[in-house]
Amino acid sequence: MVYSKFDPISLLLTVSVVSAAITQYTAKPLINPSNSQFGPFIEGAAVDDEGNIFAVNFGNATSLGTLGQVTPQELFYDDKFTKGTAFNALRFFIKKDKTFAYAADYANHRVVELTINDEDIISRDFCTDLKMLQPNDLALSRAGFIYLSGMKWRPDSQVGDGDLWVCSPDGIPKRLEVLGRTNGIELSPDDKYLYLSEAFNRNGSPVSNKIWRYDVDSKTGSISNKKIFFDFTKIKTQNIDVDGMRTDIKGNLFVTRNGGQEVLKMSPSGDILASIKTNFSFGTNIEFGGSNGTTLFIVGRCGIDTRGHKAGCVDTWENDAPGRAWWILQDNE
Repeated sequence: MVYSKFDPISLLLTVSVVSAAITQYTAKPLINPSNSQFGPFIEGAAVDDEGNIFAVNFGNATSLGTLGQVTPQELFYDDKFTKGTAFNALRFFIKKDKTFAYAADYANHRVVELTINDEDIISRDFCTDLKMLQPNDLALSRAGFIYLSGMKWRPDSQVGDGDLWVCSPDGIPKRLEVLGRTNGIELSPDDKYLYLSEAFNRNGSPVSNKIWRYDVDSKTGSISNKKIFFDFTKIKTQNIDVDGMRTDIKGNLFVTRNGGQEVLKMSPSGDILASIKTNFSFGTNIEFGGSNGTTLFIVGRCGIDTRGHKAGCVDTWENDAPGRAWWILQDNE
């Protein structure tokens, strides 16, 4: 979830100039303000093993404890038991032929585990620590390690406004690092690398956006060898926030630019391969789904007008490879 102040017109002009040499695509609208059943805080796009896409905030602006399926639009889960639940991220996982979903509740500093049995869903607190800033977004490894980002938004950022945590497969939380404002988080398809975004504000606006890459020990969940993957000063768009991120099975990293009306496709070496323009400015999260796992679903707040400000939109775009999450859920190595 990103909170920032900016001039959308100037940002879009900036992006169009610096992206002139990058291959341009335009996503197709799937859900718009006139037919949306999602609220403006739509986030946490996630795929199940059948290729169905889900997101948080099914309902209106106050429905923060809900999860919904994108097509058809219907309620998937509503947490009526924990006061103030506010979901912001979601991932699916199959273990011993059972399907689970893990949802990040930033208001209660926890990850909720949902055990899915046909139409019956059983929930429990899986991993919680009041010292977590949120969590905001999560990445899930094949071994069951859950990596969590978090943020504290304020006009002038400092180190400590973001953090990185890991929850073990047994639900034990551990803080790995303290950073600036963190948001997007994802693993490479082979689980060898972890990507994490970090941003800083000055006078209420973003002035720095970077993506870090860590080496990952898949057996212990530990991280090391922190390196800069991409600094957006390189393309003069450091004033546009990074939000949700996902990888495909080729190792390409897809990066949502919240307020920039685009998703960037980046190679494993950090080269920008393409810009995917959306039909709404405030993209928050992405995930690959569909029957072949190659359809990129882009979710976010519809717009700045009265109707768009209150609804969640979804666009789609076809990739040349399946997404990492869908691929793993098919029991692929």
